[in-house]
Amino acid sequence: MFRTLIFMLVLLSGLSCDKGTETLPGFDMFFQEEFIIPVGISQFEVHHFQFENLTSNYDKYLDQHHKTDEEITSIVTRKAGITGIYGDANLDFIDQVSIRVYDPAAPNDYVEIAYRYPVPLDPGNNLPIIPSLADAKRFMSKPRFAIDVVLWLRYITDQESEVRFDLQMTATL
Repeated sequence: MFRTLIFMLVLLSGLSCDKGTETLPGFDMFFQEEFIIPVGISQFEVHHFQFENLTSNYDKYLDQHHKTDEEITSIVTRKAGITGIYGDANLDFIDQVSIRVYDPAAPNDYVEIAYRYPVPLDPGNNLPIIPSLADAKRFMSKPRFAIDVVLWLRYITDQESEVRFDLQMTATL
């Protein structure tokens, strides 16, 4: 009986390990941009908020983690989101979001790195965006790149919203 009890205790303690906190080999790259969603923009148009000439710091990340460009197989989105800066933004007017990364010299050549469709009806002040599995290494490994935050709206905005776009990319080995 005592052996059975010890066996069950060992078995249950092994099953309760937190296996979701394993880190991927490689390193994370963080980006943050603030912008204003103005009053009165229409729901019948697609709205682009473009951030050009962003510094990737890719070479610094490689040096910091003692890696080479050849060792990095891909750069994918780990986490993305839009949040009101002062905690008072109501992002319920957003219907769909697409986050695209591109080279400023060729803006029609882009990769969608995150999206959200449909956006919940009442996201409040924080709108998490779903990462895609697209590899953005060809853009993020250059010294400069650009991001396009594309919004489709449900209705005309009735107040100005100061928001922050947060992006976490993972360079994998």
